[in-house]
Amino acid sequence: MSDSTSKTSRFAAIFAGGTLLSRVLGLVRNIVLAKFIPGASLDMFLLAFKLPNMLRDMLGEGAVNAAFVPVLSEEKETGDKESFRRLASACFAAMLLVFLAITLAAILLIPFVPALMEWLRPLSGAEPKDVEYLATTVLMMQWTFPYLVFIGLAAFAMAPLFVVGHYSTPSWSPALLNIALIVTCVGLYRYFEEPSWALILGIWLGGLGQFAVLYWAMYRYTGVTLPSFQLRHPGVRRAFLLLGPIIAGQAAGEVNKLVDGFFAYSVGAVSTLFFANQLVQLPLSVFGIAVSVAILPSLSRAGARGDKVYIGKALQNGWSQTAFLIFPAMLGLMVLAEPIVRLVYERGEFSTENTRDTATALCYYAAGLWAFAWVKISVQGFFAIQNTKTPVIIASGSMIMNIILNILLIGPMGFRGLALATTLSFTMNFLVLFWLLCRYYGPLYGNAEFLGSILRISGVSIFMAAGVYAVRYILTTYFSTVYFTHNFLLVVLPIGIGVGMYLALSWWTGSPELRAFQTALWRRKL
Repeated sequence: MSDSTSKTSRFAAIFAGGTLLSRVLGLVRNIVLAKFIPGASLDMFLLAFKLPNMLRDMLGEGAVNAAFVPVLSEEKETGDKESFRRLASACFAAMLLVFLAITLAAILLIPFVPALMEWLRPLSGAEPKDVEYLATTVLMMQWTFPYLVFIGLAAFAMAPLFVVGHYSTPSWSPALLNIALIVTCVGLYRYFEEPSWALILGIWLGGLGQFAVLYWAMYRYTGVTLPSFQLRHPGVRRAFLLLGPIIAGQAAGEVNKLVDGFFAYSVGAVSTLFFANQLVQLPLSVFGIAVSVAILPSLSRAGARGDKVYIGKALQNGWSQTAFLIFPAMLGLMVLAEPIVRLVYERGEFSTENTRDTATALCYYAAGLWAFAWVKISVQGFFAIQNTKTPVIIASGSMIMNIILNILLIGPMGFRGLALATTLSFTMNFLVLFWLLCRYYGPLYGNAEFLGSILRISGVSIFMAAGVYAVRYILTTYFSTVYFTHNFLLVVLPIGIGVGMYLALSWWTGSPELRAFQTALWRRKL
Protein backbone atom coordinates (compact mmCIF):
# COMPACT_ATOMS: atom_id res chain seq x y z
CA MET A 1 0.00 0.00 0.00
CA SER A 2 1.46 3.34 -1.06
CA ASP A 3 2.17 6.22 1.32
CA SER A 4 -0.34 8.30 -0.64
CA THR A 5 -3.07 5.71 -0.07
CA SER A 6 -2.26 5.35 3.62
CA LYS A 7 -2.27 9.09 4.36
CA THR A 8 -5.42 9.70 2.36
CA SER A 9 -7.19 6.88 4.17
CA ARG A 10 -6.12 8.16 7.60
CA PHE A 11 -7.21 11.73 6.93
CA ALA A 12 -10.42 10.57 5.25
CA ALA A 13 -11.21 8.33 8.23
CA ILE A 14 -10.83 11.27 10.62
CA PHE A 15 -12.93 13.59 8.50
CA ALA A 16 -15.51 10.91 7.69
CA GLY A 17 -15.99 10.08 11.37
CA GLY A 18 -16.92 13.64 12.31
CA THR A 19 -18.91 14.14 9.12
CA LEU A 20 -20.88 10.98 9.86
CA LEU A 21 -21.94 12.45 13.20
CA SER A 22 -23.10 15.62 11.48
CA ARG A 23 -24.95 13.71 8.77
CA VAL A 24 -26.70 11.41 11.23
CA LEU A 25 -27.89 14.48 13.12
CA GLY A 26 -28.86 15.97 9.76
CA LEU A 27 -31.00 12.91 9.15
CA VAL A 28 -32.65 13.39 12.56
CA ARG A 29 -33.17 17.05 11.66
CA ASN A 30 -34.91 16.10 8.42
CA ILE A 31 -37.15 13.62 10.23
CA VAL A 32 -38.16 16.39 12.65
CA LEU A 33 -38.79 18.88 9.82
CA ALA A 34 -40.90 16.38 7.88
CA LYS A 35 -42.96 15.55 10.97
CA PHE A 36 -43.66 19.02 12.37
CA ILE A 37 -43.47 21.56 9.51
CA PRO A 38 -46.24 21.57 6.86
CA GLY A 39 -45.06 21.18 3.27
CA ALA A 40 -45.88 24.69 2.04
CA SER A 41 -44.22 26.32 5.05
CA LEU A 42 -41.18 24.09 4.71
CA ASP A 43 -40.88 24.92 1.01
CA MET A 44 -40.63 28.62 1.93
CA PHE A 45 -37.87 28.02 4.47
CA LEU A 46 -35.88 25.68 2.23
CA LEU A 47 -35.91 28.14 -0.66
CA ALA A 48 -34.97 31.01 1.69
CA PHE A 49 -32.14 28.99 3.23
CA LYS A 50 -30.88 27.90 -0.19
CA LEU A 51 -29.48 31.38 -0.99
CA PRO A 52 -27.09 31.84 1.98
CA ASN A 53 -26.25 28.13 1.81
CA MET A 54 -25.30 28.56 -1.85
CA LEU A 55 -23.00 31.47 -1.04
CA ARG A 56 -21.50 29.56 1.87
CA ASP A 57 -20.53 26.76 -0.52
CA MET A 58 -19.12 29.25 -3.03
CA LEU A 59 -17.20 31.51 -0.66
CA GLY A 60 -16.82 29.30 2.36
CA GLU A 61 -15.99 25.61 2.14
CA GLY A 62 -15.32 25.64 -1.60
CA ALA A 63 -13.05 28.66 -1.32
CA VAL A 64 -10.99 27.44 1.63
CA ASN A 65 -10.38 24.08 0.01
CA ALA A 66 -9.41 25.42 -3.39
CA ALA A 67 -7.90 28.89 -2.83
CA PHE A 68 -6.68 29.30 0.73
CA VAL A 69 -5.38 25.79 1.42
CA PRO A 70 -2.80 25.86 -1.44
CA VAL A 71 -1.61 29.38 -0.55
CA LEU A 72 -1.42 28.68 3.19
CA SER A 73 0.26 25.32 2.52
CA GLU A 74 2.92 27.04 0.43
CA GLU A 75 3.50 29.64 3.17
CA LYS A 76 3.83 26.90 5.76
CA GLU A 77 6.30 24.99 3.61
CA THR A 78 8.50 27.97 2.75
CA GLY A 79 8.08 30.31 5.74
CA ASP A 80 7.92 30.07 9.52
CA LYS A 81 5.04 29.84 12.00
CA GLU A 82 4.77 33.60 12.44
CA SER A 83 4.54 34.31 8.70
CA PHE A 84 1.88 31.59 8.40
CA ARG A 85 -0.08 33.15 11.26
CA ARG A 86 0.13 36.64 9.71
CA LEU A 87 -1.12 35.40 6.36
CA ALA A 88 -4.00 33.46 7.95
CA SER A 89 -5.03 36.55 9.98
CA ALA A 90 -4.96 38.76 6.88
CA CYS A 91 -7.06 36.28 4.89
CA PHE A 92 -9.46 36.12 7.84
CA ALA A 93 -9.98 39.89 7.69
CA ALA A 94 -10.46 39.88 3.92
CA MET A 95 -13.13 37.20 4.10
CA LEU A 96 -14.93 39.04 6.92
CA LEU A 97 -15.28 42.09 4.68
CA VAL A 98 -16.44 39.97 1.75
CA PHE A 99 -19.16 38.22 3.76
CA LEU A 100 -20.42 41.47 5.28
CA ALA A 101 -20.65 43.16 1.87
CA ILE A 102 -22.46 40.22 0.25
CA THR A 103 -24.94 39.96 3.12
CA LEU A 104 -25.86 43.65 2.88
CA ALA A 105 -26.19 43.52 -0.92
CA ALA A 106 -28.36 40.39 -0.77
CA ILE A 107 -30.77 41.87 1.78
CA LEU A 108 -31.27 44.86 -0.54
CA LEU A 109 -31.73 42.76 -3.72
CA ILE A 110 -33.93 39.94 -2.42
CA PRO A 111 -37.23 41.85 -2.93
CA PHE A 112 -36.74 41.34 -6.68
CA VAL A 113 -37.10 37.53 -6.31
CA PRO A 114 -40.88 37.44 -7.04
CA ALA A 115 -40.24 38.97 -10.46
CA LEU A 116 -37.78 36.16 -11.21
CA MET A 117 -40.32 33.57 -10.06
CA GLU A 118 -42.92 35.06 -12.42
CA TRP A 119 -40.43 34.85 -15.30
CA LEU A 120 -39.79 31.13 -14.62
CA ARG A 121 -43.46 30.21 -14.15
CA PRO A 122 -44.35 29.78 -17.85
CA LEU A 123 -41.40 27.38 -18.28
CA SER A 124 -42.66 25.10 -15.52
CA GLY A 125 -46.35 25.47 -16.35
CA ALA A 126 -47.17 26.07 -12.67
CA GLU A 127 -49.97 28.16 -11.23
CA PRO A 128 -49.03 31.63 -9.88
CA LYS A 129 -48.16 31.82 -6.18
CA ASP A 130 -50.24 33.68 -3.62
CA VAL A 131 -48.95 37.22 -3.06
CA GLU A 132 -48.81 36.84 0.73
CA TYR A 133 -47.00 33.51 0.35
CA LEU A 134 -44.36 35.13 -1.86
CA ALA A 135 -44.00 38.08 0.53
CA THR A 136 -43.37 35.76 3.47
CA THR A 137 -40.78 33.84 1.43
CA VAL A 138 -38.94 37.07 0.61
CA LEU A 139 -38.92 38.16 4.26
CA MET A 140 -37.53 34.78 5.30
CA MET A 141 -34.78 35.11 2.70
CA GLN A 142 -33.73 38.45 4.17
CA TRP A 143 -33.65 37.10 7.72
CA THR A 144 -31.57 34.04 6.77
CA PHE A 145 -28.72 36.06 5.27
CA PRO A 146 -26.87 37.15 8.44
CA TYR A 147 -26.23 33.43 8.93
CA LEU A 148 -23.83 33.72 5.98
CA VAL A 149 -21.41 35.86 8.01
CA PHE A 150 -21.23 33.35 10.87
CA ILE A 151 -21.02 30.22 8.76
CA GLY A 152 -18.73 31.77 6.14
CA LEU A 153 -16.11 32.71 8.73
CA ALA A 154 -16.51 29.28 10.32
CA ALA A 155 -15.82 27.69 6.93
CA PHE A 156 -12.78 29.91 6.42
CA ALA A 157 -11.36 28.80 9.78
CA MET A 158 -11.18 25.29 8.36
CA ALA A 159 -8.44 26.31 5.90
CA PRO A 160 -5.58 26.91 8.38
CA LEU A 161 -6.79 23.92 10.40
CA PHE A 162 -6.57 21.63 7.35
CA VAL A 163 -3.08 22.93 6.58
CA VAL A 164 -1.78 22.12 10.08
CA GLY A 165 -3.43 18.69 9.90
CA HIS A 166 -6.32 19.25 12.32
CA TYR A 167 -9.41 17.61 10.79
CA SER A 168 -11.55 16.62 13.76
CA THR A 169 -13.12 19.97 14.72
CA PRO A 170 -14.01 20.94 11.12
CA SER A 171 -15.59 17.53 10.63
CA TRP A 172 -17.96 17.53 13.62
CA SER A 173 -18.71 21.26 13.99
CA PRO A 174 -21.50 21.27 11.33
CA ALA A 175 -23.44 19.06 13.73
CA LEU A 176 -24.12 22.18 15.83
CA LEU A 177 -26.37 23.62 13.13
CA ASN A 178 -28.40 20.42 13.02
CA ILE A 179 -28.71 20.36 16.81
CA ALA A 180 -29.91 23.99 16.84
CA LEU A 181 -32.51 23.31 14.12
CA ILE A 182 -33.81 20.21 15.91
CA VAL A 183 -34.14 22.02 19.24
CA THR A 184 -35.81 25.14 17.84
CA CYS A 185 -38.15 23.14 15.59
CA VAL A 186 -39.39 20.79 18.32
CA GLY A 187 -39.44 23.41 21.07
CA LEU A 188 -40.67 26.54 19.31
CA TYR A 189 -42.56 25.77 16.07
CA ARG A 190 -45.97 25.87 17.80
CA TYR A 191 -45.36 29.43 19.03
CA PHE A 192 -45.20 30.89 15.51
CA GLU A 193 -48.13 31.42 13.18
CA GLU A 194 -45.73 30.43 10.39
CA PRO A 195 -43.77 27.45 11.90
CA SER A 196 -40.70 27.98 9.70
CA TRP A 197 -39.74 31.08 11.70
CA ALA A 198 -38.53 28.73 14.42
CA LEU A 199 -36.05 27.36 11.88
CA ILE A 200 -34.75 30.86 11.12
CA LEU A 201 -33.83 31.20 14.79
CA GLY A 202 -32.21 27.76 14.60
CA ILE A 203 -29.84 28.65 11.79
CA TRP A 204 -28.75 31.81 13.62
CA LEU A 205 -27.92 29.82 16.76
CA GLY A 206 -26.27 27.03 14.77
CA GLY A 207 -24.14 29.41 12.72
CA LEU A 208 -22.92 31.24 15.82
CA GLY A 209 -22.11 27.97 17.57
CA GLN A 210 -20.16 26.59 14.64
CA PHE A 211 -18.15 29.78 14.28
CA ALA A 212 -17.35 29.80 18.01
CA VAL A 213 -15.88 26.28 18.12
CA LEU A 214 -13.91 26.68 14.88
CA TYR A 215 -12.57 30.07 15.95
CA TRP A 216 -11.36 28.52 19.21
CA ALA A 217 -9.74 25.62 17.32
CA MET A 218 -8.07 28.06 14.91
CA TYR A 219 -6.66 30.01 17.85
CA ARG A 220 -5.49 26.85 19.63
CA TYR A 221 -3.80 25.10 16.70
CA THR A 222 -2.58 28.02 14.58
CA GLY A 223 -2.32 30.99 16.95
CA VAL A 224 -4.66 33.14 14.85
CA THR A 225 -6.71 35.35 17.16
CA LEU A 226 -8.17 38.45 15.52
CA PRO A 227 -8.42 39.43 11.86
CA SER A 228 -5.51 41.54 10.69
CA PHE A 229 -6.48 44.06 8.02
CA GLN A 230 -3.17 43.77 6.15
CA LEU A 231 -5.07 43.39 2.91
CA ARG A 232 -1.99 44.18 0.80
CA HIS A 233 -0.21 41.06 2.00
CA PRO A 234 1.08 39.20 -1.10
CA GLY A 235 -0.51 35.97 0.11
CA VAL A 236 -3.93 37.61 0.26
CA ARG A 237 -3.53 38.77 -3.34
CA ARG A 238 -2.47 35.28 -4.46
CA ALA A 239 -5.42 33.71 -2.66
CA PHE A 240 -7.91 36.12 -4.20
CA LEU A 241 -6.43 35.63 -7.67
CA LEU A 242 -7.29 31.96 -7.18
CA LEU A 243 -10.58 32.80 -5.53
CA GLY A 244 -12.04 34.67 -8.50
CA PRO A 245 -12.10 31.72 -10.90
CA ILE A 246 -13.06 29.41 -8.03
CA ILE A 247 -16.10 31.54 -7.26
CA ALA A 248 -17.08 31.41 -10.91
CA GLY A 249 -16.62 27.64 -10.95
CA GLN A 250 -18.49 27.12 -7.70
CA ALA A 251 -21.16 29.53 -8.91
CA ALA A 252 -21.93 27.25 -11.84
CA GLY A 253 -22.82 24.36 -9.56
CA GLU A 254 -24.59 26.54 -7.02
CA VAL A 255 -26.61 28.35 -9.67
CA ASN A 256 -27.70 24.89 -10.79
CA LYS A 257 -29.03 24.24 -7.29
CA LEU A 258 -30.69 27.64 -7.14
CA VAL A 259 -32.38 27.25 -10.51
CA ASP A 260 -33.50 23.76 -9.48
CA GLY A 261 -34.89 25.32 -6.31
CA PHE A 262 -36.88 27.96 -8.20
CA PHE A 263 -38.27 25.38 -10.62
CA ALA A 264 -39.13 23.05 -7.73
CA TYR A 265 -40.77 25.94 -5.86
CA SER A 266 -42.92 26.69 -8.89
CA VAL A 267 -44.28 23.10 -8.97
CA GLY A 268 -44.49 22.74 -5.17
CA ALA A 269 -41.73 20.13 -4.91
CA VAL A 270 -38.94 21.88 -2.98
CA SER A 271 -39.27 19.63 0.06
CA THR A 272 -39.61 16.49 -2.12
CA LEU A 273 -36.30 17.12 -3.86
CA PHE A 274 -34.70 18.34 -0.63
CA PHE A 275 -35.50 15.18 1.33
CA ALA A 276 -34.37 12.95 -1.56
CA ASN A 277 -31.16 14.91 -2.05
CA GLN A 278 -30.39 14.81 1.67
CA LEU A 279 -30.40 11.01 1.63
CA VAL A 280 -27.93 11.10 -1.27
CA GLN A 281 -25.80 13.67 0.53
CA LEU A 282 -25.28 11.33 3.49
CA PRO A 283 -22.89 8.91 1.71
CA LEU A 284 -21.56 11.69 -0.52
CA SER A 285 -20.50 13.88 2.41
CA VAL A 286 -19.23 11.09 4.61
CA PHE A 287 -17.24 9.34 1.89
CA GLY A 288 -16.81 11.41 -1.28
CA ILE A 289 -16.17 14.83 0.22
CA ALA A 290 -14.09 13.35 3.04
CA VAL A 291 -11.64 11.79 0.57
CA SER A 292 -11.47 14.94 -1.59
CA VAL A 293 -10.74 17.12 1.46
CA ALA A 294 -8.14 14.67 2.73
CA ILE A 295 -6.08 14.52 -0.48
CA LEU A 296 -5.90 18.26 -1.25
CA PRO A 297 -3.06 19.30 1.11
CA SER A 298 -0.77 16.51 -0.14
CA LEU A 299 -1.74 17.25 -3.74
CA SER A 300 -0.96 20.94 -3.20
CA ARG A 301 2.50 20.12 -1.85
CA ALA A 302 3.13 17.77 -4.78
CA GLY A 303 1.94 20.49 -7.15
CA ALA A 304 4.43 22.92 -5.62
CA ARG A 305 7.16 20.34 -6.33
CA GLY A 306 5.88 19.71 -9.85
CA ASP A 307 5.43 16.00 -9.08
CA LYS A 308 2.88 14.93 -11.69
CA VAL A 309 3.40 11.23 -11.04
CA TYR A 310 2.44 11.57 -7.37
CA ILE A 311 -0.64 13.63 -8.22
CA GLY A 312 -1.79 11.11 -10.83
CA LYS A 313 -1.47 8.21 -8.39
CA ALA A 314 -3.17 10.20 -5.63
CA LEU A 315 -6.12 10.96 -7.92
CA GLN A 316 -6.45 7.30 -8.85
CA ASN A 317 -6.30 6.36 -5.17
CA GLY A 318 -8.97 8.98 -4.44
CA TRP A 319 -11.28 7.67 -7.17
CA SER A 320 -10.85 4.03 -6.18
CA GLN A 321 -11.26 4.66 -2.44
CA THR A 322 -14.35 6.76 -3.11
CA ALA A 323 -15.74 4.06 -5.41
CA PHE A 324 -15.21 1.45 -2.71
CA LEU A 325 -17.56 3.41 -0.45
CA ILE A 326 -19.87 5.12 -2.94
CA PHE A 327 -20.76 2.33 -5.40
CA PRO A 328 -22.49 0.05 -2.85
CA ALA A 329 -24.24 3.06 -1.27
CA MET A 330 -25.49 4.17 -4.70
CA LEU A 331 -27.00 0.79 -5.61
CA GLY A 332 -28.32 0.27 -2.09
CA LEU A 333 -30.21 3.58 -2.17
CA MET A 334 -31.77 2.70 -5.53
CA VAL A 335 -32.88 -0.78 -4.43
CA LEU A 336 -34.22 0.35 -1.05
CA ALA A 337 -35.43 3.85 -1.98
CA GLU A 338 -39.07 3.49 -0.94
CA PRO A 339 -38.49 1.51 2.30
CA ILE A 340 -35.82 4.00 3.38
CA VAL A 341 -37.97 7.06 2.68
CA ARG A 342 -40.97 5.46 4.42
CA LEU A 343 -38.95 4.57 7.51
CA VAL A 344 -37.18 7.92 7.78
CA TYR A 345 -39.88 10.43 6.87
CA GLU A 346 -43.41 9.01 6.73
CA ARG A 347 -45.10 10.41 9.83
CA GLY A 348 -46.96 13.54 10.84
CA GLU A 349 -47.12 15.98 7.92
CA PHE A 350 -45.31 13.54 5.56
CA SER A 351 -47.83 11.34 3.72
CA THR A 352 -47.71 8.10 1.71
CA GLU A 353 -47.85 10.16 -1.49
CA ASN A 354 -44.85 12.18 -0.27
CA THR A 355 -43.03 8.88 0.25
CA ARG A 356 -43.64 7.73 -3.32
CA ASP A 357 -42.55 11.05 -4.83
CA THR A 358 -39.44 11.35 -2.66
CA ALA A 359 -38.41 7.74 -3.35
CA THR A 360 -38.70 8.35 -7.10
CA ALA A 361 -36.54 11.46 -6.87
CA LEU A 362 -34.07 9.54 -4.71
CA CYS A 363 -33.58 6.92 -7.43
CA TYR A 364 -32.78 9.59 -10.03
CA TYR A 365 -30.34 11.36 -7.70
CA ALA A 366 -28.70 8.13 -6.52
CA ALA A 367 -27.91 7.13 -10.11
CA GLY A 368 -25.52 10.08 -10.26
CA LEU A 369 -23.90 9.58 -6.85
CA TRP A 370 -20.68 8.24 -8.37
CA ALA A 371 -20.41 11.31 -10.63
CA PHE A 372 -21.11 13.73 -7.75
CA ALA A 373 -18.28 12.15 -5.75
CA TRP A 374 -15.76 11.83 -8.58
CA VAL A 375 -16.24 15.47 -9.63
CA LYS A 376 -15.17 16.42 -6.08
CA ILE A 377 -12.01 14.34 -6.46
CA SER A 378 -11.25 15.43 -10.02
CA VAL A 379 -11.25 19.18 -9.45
CA GLN A 380 -8.55 18.73 -6.81
CA GLY A 381 -6.18 17.64 -9.57
CA PHE A 382 -6.51 21.13 -11.08
CA PHE A 383 -6.57 23.05 -7.80
CA ALA A 384 -3.35 21.31 -6.69
CA ILE A 385 -1.44 23.13 -9.46
CA GLN A 386 -3.42 26.33 -8.88
CA ASN A 387 -5.32 25.90 -12.14
CA THR A 388 -8.77 27.13 -11.21
CA LYS A 389 -9.87 28.24 -14.67
CA THR A 390 -10.37 24.83 -16.25
CA PRO A 391 -12.90 23.55 -13.68
CA VAL A 392 -14.73 26.88 -14.05
CA ILE A 393 -15.21 26.41 -17.79
CA ILE A 394 -16.36 22.80 -17.39
CA ALA A 395 -18.70 23.64 -14.51
CA SER A 396 -20.19 26.51 -16.49
CA GLY A 397 -20.93 24.17 -19.37
CA SER A 398 -22.49 21.72 -16.93
CA MET A 399 -24.65 24.51 -15.50
CA ILE A 400 -25.93 25.48 -18.94
CA MET A 401 -26.64 21.84 -19.74
CA ASN A 402 -28.55 21.41 -16.47
CA ILE A 403 -30.72 24.49 -17.07
CA ILE A 404 -31.54 23.36 -20.61
CA LEU A 405 -32.42 19.87 -19.34
CA ASN A 406 -34.59 21.40 -16.60
CA ILE A 407 -36.59 23.30 -19.21
CA LEU A 408 -36.89 20.25 -21.49
CA LEU A 409 -37.71 17.67 -18.80
CA ILE A 410 -39.88 19.50 -16.25
CA GLY A 411 -42.86 19.55 -18.62
CA PRO A 412 -43.08 15.79 -19.37
CA MET A 413 -41.51 14.53 -16.09
CA GLY A 414 -42.28 17.19 -13.46
CA PHE A 415 -39.94 17.20 -10.46
CA ARG A 416 -38.44 13.91 -11.67
CA GLY A 417 -36.99 15.76 -14.63
CA LEU A 418 -35.15 18.13 -12.29
CA ALA A 419 -33.46 15.23 -10.47
CA LEU A 420 -32.56 13.50 -13.74
CA ALA A 421 -31.14 16.74 -15.17
CA THR A 422 -28.84 17.07 -12.17
CA THR A 423 -27.54 13.52 -12.59
CA LEU A 424 -26.93 13.89 -16.33
CA SER A 425 -25.15 17.25 -16.03
CA PHE A 426 -22.81 16.02 -13.28
CA THR A 427 -22.01 12.90 -15.29
CA MET A 428 -20.95 15.04 -18.24
CA ASN A 429 -18.99 17.30 -15.87
CA PHE A 430 -16.93 14.38 -14.59
CA LEU A 431 -16.29 12.86 -18.02
CA VAL A 432 -14.87 16.12 -19.39
CA LEU A 433 -12.76 16.73 -16.25
CA PHE A 434 -11.37 13.21 -16.43
CA TRP A 435 -10.46 13.59 -20.11
CA LEU A 436 -8.57 16.83 -19.41
CA LEU A 437 -6.78 15.32 -16.40
CA CYS A 438 -5.61 12.47 -18.61
CA ARG A 439 -4.23 14.96 -21.11
CA TYR A 440 -2.20 16.70 -18.39
CA TYR A 441 -1.15 13.86 -16.07
CA GLY A 442 -1.07 11.04 -18.61
CA PRO A 443 -3.54 8.21 -19.33
CA LEU A 444 -4.92 7.76 -15.80
CA TYR A 445 -7.33 5.12 -17.08
CA GLY A 446 -4.48 2.95 -18.36
CA ASN A 447 -3.21 1.81 -14.97
CA ALA A 448 -4.01 -1.92 -14.61
CA GLU A 449 -4.26 -1.69 -10.82
CA PHE A 450 -6.71 1.21 -11.01
CA LEU A 451 -8.87 -0.42 -13.68
CA GLY A 452 -8.84 -3.69 -11.75
CA SER A 453 -10.01 -1.92 -8.61
CA ILE A 454 -12.91 -0.19 -10.37
CA LEU A 455 -14.03 -3.39 -12.10
CA ARG A 456 -13.74 -5.41 -8.88
CA ILE A 457 -15.67 -2.81 -6.86
CA SER A 458 -18.38 -2.62 -9.54
CA GLY A 459 -18.81 -6.38 -9.68
CA VAL A 460 -18.93 -6.80 -5.91
CA SER A 461 -21.43 -3.92 -5.63
CA ILE A 462 -23.74 -5.47 -8.24
CA PHE A 463 -23.68 -8.84 -6.44
CA MET A 464 -24.44 -7.04 -3.18
CA ALA A 465 -27.35 -5.10 -4.74
CA ALA A 466 -28.84 -8.33 -6.11
CA GLY A 467 -28.67 -9.87 -2.66
CA VAL A 468 -30.27 -6.81 -1.06
CA TYR A 469 -33.09 -6.84 -3.62
CA ALA A 470 -33.73 -10.56 -2.99
CA VAL A 471 -33.91 -10.01 0.77
CA ARG A 472 -36.27 -7.06 0.34
CA TYR A 473 -38.51 -9.05 -2.01
CA ILE A 474 -38.75 -11.95 0.43
CA LEU A 475 -39.43 -9.70 3.43
CA THR A 476 -42.22 -7.76 1.70
CA THR A 477 -44.28 -10.98 1.53
CA TYR A 478 -44.19 -11.28 5.33
CA PHE A 479 -44.16 -7.68 6.61
CA SER A 480 -46.83 -4.99 6.47
CA THR A 481 -45.70 -1.41 5.96
CA VAL A 482 -48.34 -0.23 8.45
CA TYR A 483 -46.12 -0.98 11.45
CA PHE A 484 -42.92 0.87 12.32
CA THR A 485 -41.18 -2.35 13.41
CA HIS A 486 -41.86 -3.94 10.05
CA ASN A 487 -40.63 -0.86 8.17
CA PHE A 488 -37.53 -0.86 10.34
CA LEU A 489 -36.78 -4.50 9.53
CA LEU A 490 -37.47 -3.93 5.82
CA VAL A 491 -34.56 -1.47 5.83
CA VAL A 492 -32.17 -2.76 8.48
CA LEU A 493 -32.13 -6.44 7.52
CA PRO A 494 -31.36 -5.89 3.81
CA ILE A 495 -28.74 -3.25 4.67
CA GLY A 496 -27.11 -5.49 7.27
CA ILE A 497 -26.99 -8.46 4.91
CA GLY A 498 -25.78 -6.21 2.09
CA VAL A 499 -22.94 -4.76 4.16
CA GLY A 500 -21.91 -8.25 5.25
CA MET A 501 -21.94 -9.49 1.66
CA TYR A 502 -19.96 -6.50 0.43
CA LEU A 503 -17.25 -6.77 3.07
CA ALA A 504 -16.97 -10.54 2.66
CA LEU A 505 -16.72 -10.33 -1.14
CA SER A 506 -14.23 -7.46 -0.89
CA TRP A 507 -12.06 -9.47 1.48
CA TRP A 508 -12.35 -12.57 -0.71
CA THR A 509 -11.28 -10.61 -3.80
CA GLY A 510 -8.33 -9.03 -1.95
CA SER A 511 -9.51 -5.44 -2.08
CA PRO A 512 -6.61 -3.03 -1.34
CA GLU A 513 -9.17 -0.33 -0.50
CA LEU A 514 -10.57 -2.49 2.29
CA ARG A 515 -7.06 -3.03 3.67
CA ALA A 516 -6.34 0.71 3.49
CA PHE A 517 -9.41 1.63 5.51
CA GLN A 518 -8.81 -1.19 7.98
CA THR A 519 -5.33 0.20 8.58
CA ALA A 520 -6.69 3.71 9.01
CA LEU A 521 -9.33 2.61 11.51
CA TRP A 522 -7.00 0.39 13.50
CA ARG A 523 -4.25 2.93 13.96
CA ARG A 524 -4.22 4.24 17.49
CA LYS A 525 -2.79 7.57 16.36
CA LEU A 526 -4.26 9.15 13.25
